[in-house]
Amino acid sequence: MNITRGVGRSSSNGGFTLIELLVYSALMVVVLLIAGGFLINTMKAQRTVDNATQASNSGQLVTRSVGHGVRNASSLWHSPAGAVPEVIMARTMRSDSAGTWFCQAWAYDNGSVRTTTSTSAISTNQTSTTVATWTLLGDGMQRVSAGTTPVFTVTGRQVDLILEAKVEGGKAVLVRTSAVTRQPNAAIGASPKCFP
Repeated sequence: MNITRGVGRSSSNGGFTLIELLVYSALMVVVLLIAGGFLINTMKAQRTVDNATQASNSGQLVTRSVGHGVRNASSLWHSPAGAVPEVIMARTMRSDSAGTWFCQAWAYDNGSVRTTTSTSAISTNQTSTTVATWTLLGDGMQRVSAGTTPVFTVTGRQVDLILEAKVEGGKAVLVRTSAVTRQPNAAIGASPKCFP
C-alpha cells in the first residue's frame, strides 16, 4: 500500500485555491460595478424623460384649455399689465349641440395656471386667494425671459400664451400657442355679460 503524503492538491480534489477565489471575486466585483453603473445611468435618463413628459403634458393641458376657450369666444378681457394674478377672460360657447354661452377665465399666479367657468359674470378684481379656488390646469409654470414676459397677450381678437412648464428636478419645457376667436363680436346686451 502506497500512501502519498504532502500538501499539494490532488486531481481528485477539484477545489479552488485561495488565489483563484480572490481573482474570481475581483472579476465579479468589476462586472457588478459596470452593470450597476449602467443601471444608475438608465434610471437617471428615465427620470429626465418622465419629468419632461410630465411638464409637456401640463403645458398641453393649459394650451388646449385656453385655445379651445378663446377660439369659441365672442369677446375677451385681459387684466392690466403687471397685475397679479394675471387673468384673461372670455365669453365663450360650449361645444354642446345647444351652443350655450358661458364665461370662462384663466389665471397665472405663483407658478400655476388655473381656470374657472360661470353662467354669470366673473369678477375682474381677482386676488391670489380667489384664484387659488379655481381648477388647477398646470403647476410648476414660470414666465419666460426672467419673469418679464406676460403669460397672456391679447391683441384684438388674438391671444398669445407663452410660459415654461417645469417639474422639480427637470428641465423647463417651452409652452407657446396662439388662438384667434372665431365667433362674431358679442352683441350689445348679449347674455351672459362676462366682464365690463
